[in-house]
Amino acid sequence: MSSNDSSLMAGIIYYSQEKYFHHVQQTAAVGLEKFSNDPVLKFFKAYGVLKEEHIQDAISDLESIRHHPDVSLCSTMALIYAHKRCEIIDREAIQELEYSLKEIRKTVSGTALYYAGVFLWLIGHHDKAKEYIDRMLKISRGFREAYVLRGWVDLTSDKPHTAKKAIEYLEQGIQDTKDVLGLMGKAMYFMMQQNYSEALEVVNQITVTSGSFLPALVLKMQLFLARQDWEQTVEIGLGEELAPAGRHLLPGQQV
Repeated sequence: MSSNDSSLMAGIIYYSQEKYFHHVQQTAAVGLEKFSNDPVLKFFKAYGVLKEEHIQDAISDLESIRHHPDVSLCSTMALIYAHKRCEIIDREAIQELEYSLKEIRKTVSGTALYYAGVFLWLIGHHDKAKEYIDRMLKISRGFREAYVLRGWVDLTSDKPHTAKKAIEYLEQGIQDTKDVLGLMGKAMYFMMQQNYSEALEVVNQITVTSGSFLPALVLKMQLFLARQDWEQTVEIGLGEELAPAGRHLLPGQQV
């Protein structure tokens, strides 16, 4: 994938974080039509399968990509996670995977550390995710996506003082780009601060460049709800951009 496809990965990560795992699989599948055999998209498709409790299918999918350098670390972690969720746990397989994980860590790339950090964050291991992101930033301080991810990890922390620091990482990651995941994080930060006008301005930046990006439209609707702007809320809710698939993303509408 190229850097011009930030909305594709932003959508996958957003749906993963919000636990819309069927949307994760659908978005990854759409991406694979454009980027055939992309290992990162295959990983997230397998992750969506895994989180819907189709464990054996997920294990099979993860095994097929675990030796690709970009996803070797996250795939091996996900395989350990998957095996531990099996009804009959294969201790020997887990032991072999844990040994493999130690070996991979010795020569791992910055990209592999990034996706491992994403995976750890998505399964709720915030502190471990930070370790991997910080290690990655030591290898390559110019990796913008790592700053954005670190911002999201802090933003979703249950420690208020940590969440307040998130904006610094997000700004450092976005810089002068239109990074969709970074902008989504920035909008969420302003929402948490109840600064709805700033949040709306950021969301509008996303919709200008990626008008069909459903999570931004949902966030925009949530902003109008928070401001009690019922007319705008209804307009977005009934608009063509959100129908029909996007309505599943509204609060209380998950299926």
